[in-house]
Amino acid sequence: MQPGLASTPTATAQVIGWAPSIANIGEAECAIGVFDGVHLGHRFLIESMCTTAHRKGVPSVVVTFDRDPDELFCDVHPPCKLLSNEDRLDLLAEVGADYVLSIPFVPQLARLSYDEFLEQVLGRFMVVRGIHVGYDFKLGEHAVGTVSSLAAWGAGHDCEVHGYSLLTVAREPVTATRVRELLAEGDVETALLLLNRPFYIKGLVVEGRHEGTGFGFPTANVQVQVPYASLPDGVYAGYAAVDGQCLPAAINVGYPPTFEGRRHLARFEPHILYFSGNLYGRELAVSFIKRLRGPVKFPDVDSLIAAVNGNIEWTRENLVAGPAAPQGYPLFVRGTVLTDLCTDERGQGR
Repeated sequence: MQPGLASTPTATAQVIGWAPSIANIGEAECAIGVFDGVHLGHRFLIESMCTTAHRKGVPSVVVTFDRDPDELFCDVHPPCKLLSNEDRLDLLAEVGADYVLSIPFVPQLARLSYDEFLEQVLGRFMVVRGIHVGYDFKLGEHAVGTVSSLAAWGAGHDCEVHGYSLLTVAREPVTATRVRELLAEGDVETALLLLNRPFYIKGLVVEGRHEGTGFGFPTANVQVQVPYASLPDGVYAGYAAVDGQCLPAAINVGYPPTFEGRRHLARFEPHILYFSGNLYGRELAVSFIKRLRGPVKFPDVDSLIAAVNGNIEWTRENLVAGPAAPQGYPLFVRGTVLTDLCTDERGQGR
Protein backbone atom coordinates (compact mmCIF):
# COMPACT_ATOMS: atom_id res chain seq x y z
CA MET A 1 0.00 0.00 0.00
CA GLN A 2 1.32 3.47 -0.82
CA PRO A 3 2.34 5.49 2.24
CA GLY A 4 -0.46 7.48 3.78
CA LEU A 5 -3.21 6.18 1.51
CA ALA A 6 -6.22 4.77 3.26
CA SER A 7 -7.09 1.16 2.70
CA THR A 8 -10.75 0.35 2.27
CA PRO A 9 -12.00 -0.80 5.68
CA THR A 10 -14.10 -3.93 5.84
CA ALA A 11 -16.31 -2.45 8.54
CA THR A 12 -17.03 0.85 10.22
CA ALA A 13 -15.55 1.34 13.66
CA GLN A 14 -17.84 1.53 16.66
CA VAL A 15 -17.96 5.14 17.90
CA ILE A 16 -18.19 5.25 21.68
CA GLY A 17 -18.69 8.29 23.87
CA TRP A 18 -16.55 8.12 27.01
CA ALA A 19 -18.33 8.10 30.38
CA PRO A 20 -17.16 7.11 33.88
CA SER A 21 -19.23 3.92 33.67
CA ILE A 22 -17.73 2.85 30.34
CA ALA A 23 -16.95 -0.86 29.91
CA ASN A 24 -13.31 -1.93 29.64
CA ILE A 25 -12.30 -3.79 26.46
CA GLY A 26 -8.99 -5.09 27.83
CA GLU A 27 -5.59 -4.78 26.13
CA ALA A 28 -5.55 -2.49 23.09
CA GLU A 29 -3.45 -0.23 20.87
CA CYS A 30 -4.50 3.40 20.46
CA ALA A 31 -3.80 6.45 18.31
CA ILE A 32 -4.47 9.77 20.06
CA GLY A 33 -5.24 13.12 18.46
CA VAL A 34 -7.82 15.67 17.40
CA PHE A 35 -7.50 14.59 13.74
CA ASP A 36 -9.20 17.64 12.20
CA GLY A 37 -9.59 16.92 8.50
CA VAL A 38 -8.72 13.21 8.82
CA HIS A 39 -6.04 13.88 6.19
CA LEU A 40 -3.43 11.52 4.73
CA GLY A 41 -1.08 11.99 7.68
CA HIS A 42 -3.80 11.12 10.16
CA ARG A 43 -4.76 8.09 8.09
CA PHE A 44 -1.16 6.87 7.94
CA LEU A 45 -0.80 7.13 11.72
CA ILE A 46 -4.10 5.35 12.38
CA GLU A 47 -3.39 2.63 9.82
CA SER A 48 0.05 2.04 11.39
CA MET A 49 -1.65 1.65 14.77
CA CYS A 50 -4.15 -0.79 13.26
CA THR A 51 -1.32 -2.84 11.73
CA THR A 52 0.40 -3.09 15.12
CA ALA A 53 -2.86 -4.02 16.84
CA HIS A 54 -3.55 -6.74 14.26
CA ARG A 55 -0.06 -8.14 14.72
CA LYS A 56 -0.55 -8.28 18.50
CA GLY A 57 -4.09 -9.63 18.22
CA VAL A 58 -5.65 -6.78 20.21
CA PRO A 59 -8.31 -4.17 19.36
CA SER A 60 -7.36 -0.89 17.67
CA VAL A 61 -8.75 2.35 19.11
CA VAL A 62 -8.74 5.90 17.77
CA VAL A 63 -8.83 8.21 20.79
CA THR A 64 -10.10 11.71 20.10
CA PHE A 65 -12.27 14.41 21.65
CA ASP A 66 -15.85 15.51 21.08
CA ARG A 67 -14.52 18.94 20.11
CA ASP A 68 -11.21 20.57 19.28
CA PRO A 69 -9.54 21.69 22.55
CA ASP A 70 -9.04 25.10 20.95
CA GLU A 71 -12.81 25.52 21.05
CA LEU A 72 -12.55 25.62 24.84
CA PHE A 73 -9.60 27.99 25.03
CA CYS A 74 -10.22 30.31 22.05
CA ASP A 75 -13.57 31.96 22.66
CA VAL A 76 -12.88 35.13 20.66
CA HIS A 77 -11.40 33.52 17.54
CA PRO A 78 -12.61 29.92 17.28
CA PRO A 79 -10.44 27.54 15.23
CA CYS A 80 -11.05 27.34 11.50
CA LYS A 81 -12.20 23.76 11.09
CA LEU A 82 -11.78 21.36 8.20
CA LEU A 83 -14.69 19.25 9.45
CA SER A 84 -17.59 19.56 11.82
CA ASN A 85 -17.08 17.52 14.98
CA GLU A 86 -19.81 15.11 13.89
CA ASP A 87 -18.29 14.53 10.45
CA ARG A 88 -14.81 14.16 11.95
CA LEU A 89 -16.03 11.25 14.08
CA ASP A 90 -17.83 9.71 11.11
CA LEU A 91 -14.73 9.89 8.90
CA LEU A 92 -12.49 8.50 11.66
CA ALA A 93 -14.84 5.53 11.89
CA GLU A 94 -14.12 4.74 8.23
CA VAL A 95 -10.32 4.54 8.46
CA GLY A 96 -10.18 0.95 9.69
CA ALA A 97 -9.92 0.86 13.50
CA ASP A 98 -12.17 -1.24 15.71
CA TYR A 99 -13.26 1.65 17.94
CA VAL A 100 -13.36 5.44 17.93
CA LEU A 101 -13.41 6.71 21.50
CA SER A 102 -14.79 10.25 21.75
CA ILE A 103 -13.86 11.91 25.05
CA PRO A 104 -15.76 15.03 26.19
CA PHE A 105 -13.22 17.85 26.32
CA VAL A 106 -14.24 19.84 29.38
CA PRO A 107 -12.23 22.07 31.75
CA GLN A 108 -11.79 19.22 34.26
CA LEU A 109 -10.17 17.10 31.57
CA ALA A 110 -7.84 19.92 30.55
CA ARG A 111 -6.55 20.10 34.13
CA LEU A 112 -5.46 16.45 34.21
CA SER A 113 -1.78 15.60 33.89
CA TYR A 114 -0.86 13.28 31.04
CA ASP A 115 -0.42 10.29 33.36
CA GLU A 116 -3.78 10.99 35.04
CA PHE A 117 -5.37 11.09 31.60
CA LEU A 118 -3.79 7.77 30.60
CA GLU A 119 -4.67 6.02 33.85
CA GLN A 120 -7.97 7.60 34.90
CA VAL A 121 -9.56 8.24 31.50
CA LEU A 122 -8.09 5.82 28.98
CA GLY A 123 -7.55 3.25 31.72
CA ARG A 124 -11.30 2.94 32.24
CA PHE A 125 -11.80 1.84 28.63
CA MET A 126 -8.67 -0.20 27.88
CA VAL A 127 -5.41 -1.59 29.13
CA VAL A 128 -3.10 0.54 27.02
CA ARG A 129 -0.40 -1.57 25.36
CA GLY A 130 0.58 0.87 22.61
CA ILE A 131 0.28 4.60 21.98
CA HIS A 132 0.68 6.05 18.48
CA VAL A 133 1.06 9.82 18.06
CA GLY A 134 2.85 12.42 15.99
CA TYR A 135 6.41 13.27 17.00
CA ASP A 136 5.35 16.74 18.25
CA PHE A 137 2.30 15.49 20.17
CA LYS A 138 1.64 16.96 23.61
CA LEU A 139 -0.86 15.78 26.22
CA GLY A 140 -2.10 16.93 29.60
CA GLU A 141 -2.06 20.13 31.62
CA HIS A 142 0.60 22.59 30.45
CA ALA A 143 1.27 20.23 27.51
CA VAL A 144 4.11 18.45 29.32
CA GLY A 145 3.11 15.00 28.07
CA THR A 146 5.58 14.82 25.17
CA VAL A 147 6.53 11.65 23.31
CA SER A 148 9.52 11.28 25.67
CA SER A 149 7.28 11.70 28.73
CA LEU A 150 4.79 9.17 27.37
CA ALA A 151 7.60 6.73 26.61
CA ALA A 152 8.86 7.02 30.20
CA TRP A 153 5.33 6.32 31.45
CA GLY A 154 5.00 3.43 29.00
CA ALA A 155 8.22 1.83 30.20
CA GLY A 156 6.63 1.32 33.58
CA HIS A 157 3.28 0.13 32.24
CA ASP A 158 4.24 -2.43 29.58
CA CYS A 159 3.22 0.02 26.86
CA GLU A 160 5.13 0.86 23.67
CA VAL A 161 5.02 4.48 22.53
CA HIS A 162 5.43 5.31 18.83
CA GLY A 163 6.14 8.90 17.81
CA TYR A 164 5.84 9.32 14.03
CA SER A 165 7.48 11.93 11.87
CA LEU A 166 5.06 13.72 9.58
CA LEU A 167 4.06 12.19 6.28
CA THR A 168 5.10 14.39 3.38
CA VAL A 169 3.47 15.09 0.02
CA ALA A 170 5.45 17.01 -2.61
CA ARG A 171 8.27 17.26 -0.03
CA GLU A 172 6.15 19.18 2.46
CA PRO A 173 4.54 17.79 5.62
CA VAL A 174 0.84 16.98 5.60
CA THR A 175 -0.77 18.94 8.42
CA ALA A 176 -4.16 20.49 9.07
CA THR A 177 -2.43 23.88 9.14
CA ARG A 178 -1.05 23.32 5.65
CA VAL A 179 -4.50 22.33 4.38
CA ARG A 180 -6.02 25.48 5.90
CA GLU A 181 -3.31 27.61 4.25
CA LEU A 182 -4.00 26.01 0.87
CA LEU A 183 -7.71 26.66 1.24
CA ALA A 184 -7.05 30.28 2.23
CA GLU A 185 -5.20 30.61 -1.11
CA GLY A 186 -8.06 28.99 -3.01
CA ASP A 187 -5.93 25.94 -3.86
CA VAL A 188 -8.69 23.39 -3.36
CA GLU A 189 -7.01 20.95 -5.77
CA THR A 190 -3.88 20.47 -3.64
CA ALA A 191 -6.06 20.39 -0.53
CA LEU A 192 -7.93 17.48 -2.14
CA LEU A 193 -4.63 15.62 -2.50
CA LEU A 194 -3.79 16.03 1.18
CA LEU A 195 -7.29 15.18 2.38
CA ASN A 196 -7.83 12.33 -0.11
CA ARG A 197 -11.26 13.88 -0.67
CA PRO A 198 -12.58 17.33 -1.55
CA PHE A 199 -12.91 19.98 1.12
CA TYR A 200 -16.60 20.46 1.81
CA ILE A 201 -18.90 22.57 3.93
CA LYS A 202 -22.39 21.90 5.22
CA GLY A 203 -25.12 24.37 5.93
CA LEU A 204 -28.79 25.18 5.85
CA VAL A 205 -30.43 26.40 2.63
CA VAL A 206 -32.06 29.74 3.37
CA GLU A 207 -33.99 32.39 1.43
CA GLY A 208 -31.74 34.40 -0.86
CA ARG A 209 -31.83 37.53 -3.02
CA HIS A 210 -33.49 35.68 -5.94
CA GLU A 211 -31.20 37.52 -8.37
CA GLY A 212 -29.81 34.28 -9.78
CA THR A 213 -33.28 32.98 -10.56
CA GLY A 214 -34.08 36.17 -12.42
CA PHE A 215 -30.89 35.84 -14.47
CA GLY A 216 -31.59 32.21 -15.38
CA PHE A 217 -29.26 30.41 -12.96
CA PRO A 218 -30.97 29.88 -9.58
CA THR A 219 -28.70 29.27 -6.60
CA ALA A 220 -29.11 27.64 -3.20
CA ASN A 221 -28.05 30.02 -0.44
CA VAL A 222 -26.14 27.92 2.09
CA GLN A 223 -25.80 29.37 5.57
CA VAL A 224 -23.12 27.61 7.62
CA GLN A 225 -22.90 27.41 11.41
CA VAL A 226 -19.52 25.66 11.72
CA PRO A 227 -16.45 27.97 11.61
CA TYR A 228 -14.98 26.23 8.57
CA ALA A 229 -11.57 27.05 7.14
CA SER A 230 -11.87 30.08 4.91
CA LEU A 231 -11.89 30.16 1.12
CA PRO A 232 -11.17 33.35 -0.82
CA ASP A 233 -14.07 34.91 -2.64
CA GLY A 234 -14.63 33.77 -6.20
CA VAL A 235 -16.29 31.07 -8.25
CA TYR A 236 -15.53 27.37 -7.81
CA ALA A 237 -16.52 24.19 -9.61
CA GLY A 238 -17.64 21.46 -7.26
CA TYR A 239 -20.56 19.38 -6.14
CA ALA A 240 -23.72 19.63 -4.08
CA ALA A 241 -25.00 16.49 -2.38
CA VAL A 242 -28.72 16.06 -3.01
CA ASP A 243 -30.61 12.87 -2.09
CA GLY A 244 -27.54 10.63 -2.10
CA GLN A 245 -26.10 12.02 -5.33
CA CYS A 246 -23.33 14.56 -5.86
CA LEU A 247 -24.46 16.89 -8.64
CA PRO A 248 -22.03 19.27 -10.38
CA ALA A 249 -22.33 22.85 -9.17
CA ALA A 250 -20.85 26.23 -10.00
CA ILE A 251 -20.38 27.80 -6.57
CA ASN A 252 -20.08 31.48 -5.79
CA VAL A 253 -18.17 32.15 -2.58
CA GLY A 254 -18.55 35.61 -1.07
CA TYR A 255 -20.75 38.55 -1.87
CA PRO A 256 -20.87 39.48 -5.59
CA PRO A 257 -19.07 42.84 -5.97
CA THR A 258 -21.41 43.73 -8.84
CA PHE A 259 -24.17 44.15 -6.23
CA GLU A 260 -22.43 46.17 -3.54
CA GLY A 261 -24.42 46.78 -0.40
CA ARG A 262 -26.86 43.93 -1.10
CA ARG A 263 -25.36 41.31 1.17
CA HIS A 264 -27.05 38.25 2.58
CA LEU A 265 -26.13 35.98 5.47
CA ALA A 266 -25.27 33.12 3.10
CA ARG A 267 -21.73 33.31 1.70
CA PHE A 268 -21.95 30.09 -0.37
CA GLU A 269 -24.29 30.00 -3.36
CA PRO A 270 -24.11 26.88 -5.57
CA HIS A 271 -25.94 26.70 -8.87
CA ILE A 272 -26.72 22.98 -8.99
CA LEU A 273 -26.79 21.33 -12.41
CA TYR A 274 -29.42 18.72 -13.29
CA PHE A 275 -31.64 19.75 -10.37
CA SER A 276 -34.83 21.68 -10.03
CA GLY A 277 -36.75 21.80 -6.81
CA ASN A 278 -37.08 23.44 -3.43
CA LEU A 279 -34.22 22.95 -0.97
CA TYR A 280 -35.27 25.57 1.60
CA GLY A 281 -34.79 24.36 5.15
CA ARG A 282 -32.64 21.37 4.11
CA GLU A 283 -29.03 20.75 5.02
CA LEU A 284 -26.78 20.82 1.98
CA ALA A 285 -23.17 19.63 1.64
CA VAL A 286 -21.07 21.49 -0.94
CA SER A 287 -17.61 20.26 -1.98
CA PHE A 288 -14.96 22.20 -3.90
CA ILE A 289 -12.92 20.75 -6.78
CA LYS A 290 -11.42 23.72 -8.64
CA ARG A 291 -11.29 27.51 -8.32
CA LEU A 292 -12.41 28.98 -11.63
CA ARG A 293 -11.83 32.69 -10.99
CA GLY A 294 -11.64 35.40 -8.37
CA PRO A 295 -14.33 38.01 -7.70
CA VAL A 296 -15.03 40.45 -10.51
CA LYS A 297 -17.07 43.65 -10.54
CA PHE A 298 -18.73 43.51 -13.93
CA PRO A 299 -19.65 46.72 -15.77
CA ASP A 300 -23.18 45.54 -16.45
CA VAL A 301 -25.58 42.67 -15.84
CA ASP A 302 -25.09 41.20 -19.32
CA SER A 303 -21.36 40.78 -18.67
CA LEU A 304 -22.13 39.10 -15.35
CA ILE A 305 -24.60 36.70 -16.96
CA ALA A 306 -22.10 35.79 -19.71
CA ALA A 307 -19.34 35.07 -17.15
CA VAL A 308 -21.60 32.96 -14.92
CA ASN A 309 -22.84 30.96 -17.91
CA GLY A 310 -19.21 30.32 -18.84
CA ASN A 311 -18.49 29.03 -15.32
CA ILE A 312 -21.55 26.78 -15.49
CA GLU A 313 -20.52 25.43 -18.89
CA TRP A 314 -17.00 24.61 -17.65
CA THR A 315 -18.53 22.75 -14.72
CA ARG A 316 -20.92 20.86 -17.00
CA GLU A 317 -18.11 19.80 -19.33
CA ASN A 318 -15.61 18.75 -16.66
CA LEU A 319 -17.58 17.32 -13.73
CA VAL A 320 -19.98 14.40 -13.83
CA ALA A 321 -22.66 13.37 -11.38
CA GLY A 322 -22.06 10.41 -9.09
CA PRO A 323 -22.77 8.88 -5.66
CA ALA A 324 -22.25 10.84 -2.47
CA ALA A 325 -20.58 9.71 0.74
CA PRO A 326 -22.77 9.94 3.85
CA GLN A 327 -20.91 13.14 4.77
CA GLY A 328 -21.72 14.68 1.39
CA TYR A 329 -18.56 14.61 -0.72
CA PRO A 330 -18.37 12.63 -4.00
CA LEU A 331 -17.32 9.03 -3.50
CA PHE A 332 -16.00 8.76 -7.05
CA VAL A 333 -13.35 11.40 -6.30
CA ARG A 334 -12.18 9.68 -3.14
CA GLY A 335 -9.10 7.48 -3.61
CA THR A 336 -7.83 9.22 -6.76
CA VAL A 337 -4.84 10.84 -5.04
CA LEU A 338 -1.66 10.84 -7.15
CA THR A 339 0.30 8.29 -5.16
CA ASP A 340 3.65 9.19 -6.73
CA LEU A 341 3.48 12.53 -4.88
CA CYS A 342 3.55 10.72 -1.53
CA THR A 343 7.07 10.28 -0.21
CA ASP A 344 8.04 8.12 2.70
CA GLU A 345 9.95 10.45 5.03
CA ARG A 346 8.50 9.22 8.29
CA GLY A 347 11.80 8.80 10.08
CA GLN A 348 11.93 7.15 13.48
CA GLY A 349 9.13 5.68 15.53
CA ARG A 350 8.21 2.51 13.65
